Amino acid sequence: MTHKALRISVGTRPLLALFAFGLLLVALSSGWQLRETTQRRAAETDAELSAIPLMYAGPLAYSLQQRLQQPEALHGLLRHILTRHQLRRVELRTHDGQQFRALSDDDSEPGQSAEFSLADTGELRLQAAAATVGDTLRRDPLLRSTLIHLALATALGLVAALLLDRWLLRRLHRLSEQASRFDPGLPALGWDDPGEPRPRELLQLEQAIDHVRTSLGDELHREQSRGRELQEEIARQHRALQQAERSLEAKRRELASMERHDALTGIGNRRAFDDALRREFKRAQRDQGRLALAIIDVDHLKPFNERHGRAAGDEVLRRLARRLAEHFQRDTDVVARLGGEEFVVLLPGFDAESAQGLLEVLREDWRAMAVPHGALPDEPPGEGIVTISAGLAASQPGHPYLSSQALIQAADEALYLAKHMGRDRLCIAS
Repeated sequence: MTHKALRISVGTRPLLALFAFGLLLVALSSGWQLRETTQRRAAETDAELSAIPLMYAGPLAYSLQQRLQQPEALHGLLRHILTRHQLRRVELRTHDGQQFRALSDDDSEPGQSAEFSLADTGELRLQAAAATVGDTLRRDPLLRSTLIHLALATALGLVAALLLDRWLLRRLHRLSEQASRFDPGLPALGWDDPGEPRPRELLQLEQAIDHVRTSLGDELHREQSRGRELQEEIARQHRALQQAERSLEAKRRELASMERHDALTGIGNRRAFDDALRREFKRAQRDQGRLALAIIDVDHLKPFNERHGRAAGDEVLRRLARRLAEHFQRDTDVVARLGGEEFVVLLPGFDAESAQGLLEVLREDWRAMAVPHGALPDEPPGEGIVTISAGLAASQPGHPYLSSQALIQAADEALYLAKHMGRDRLCIAS
């Protein structure tokens, strides 16, 4: 194809389609005309066969009479009838049994036939060629030429359509294939030859597809960027959530610990002590065992706080809690702070006498620490040490208590008695 042919607009294809449609209509019309002509020839042949006996009855009768003197005349007449009316076969049979015939050299199919009686002369048999489309075309040169030219024009139209698809519309096929597997990341579709002329419609279509590809590519890149940012944000939120969960778990453990531990001293609190007391008191009742309980109080802590500050008083409480934890280290021993300056020690398996010895050792050890008080009511300012008082009660087979509350109340009354007797001492409930 030349560059001039490539400049054909895509609009040529509809024109070519119209041209092919016109050729089809012409072909149909010619076919219809050919059919009508064939049928007309059949009717004409039938009428002509009927007219032949009338036309040649006289000449045939005369030729038969002169057949002895002029035998060639009869054969010539039969040959004339055969060629004049384009028949395949003409046969004359006399009453005495003689036959005279003329045959055509045409090998066409046999068609209509007829027999006629010639009065006293004999019988005449005629047979025409078949009225077919091929015979009609052979007999009608103009119609044959028209159909040949029509077939050539149709073939040329098909060839032109194939060439148009092959050289011009292949660009549309490539654009269609690329559109079906559209990917914004693919490079723009270009002509094989940069200098090749471009049909206007194809150029516009390529520009539109390139514009869509560019727009969608930019949008895809923006969406991918937003997707990455969203993934990073999700990852950050996930890490923050995990950190919050860890922090919450730590707070939960801390809260659980605070529910059973004293925040100031780190030993058990009143709740932990109450649970342990109920548990150990039931075990002592069930096993007829021993259970000792001591309540310990720091003497004159309020004036100490007023003189030295609450921080110093808190430190005294922490030091006493550490001493209690060091002196009572069995797995079954329970050391707790009841509140304020009061502490409690629960000693499963101990009676009053054995528990008294341990508490006296604790009291003497505490005195040995000699924590200066400096604010005792009966001492000169700057003198005296911080002391502790204790009340002890023990449940044992010979001296049981009806309830755990009765046991702790007995120890509290013993503590009150120790403070009333001057503090810095241990009293045992009777």
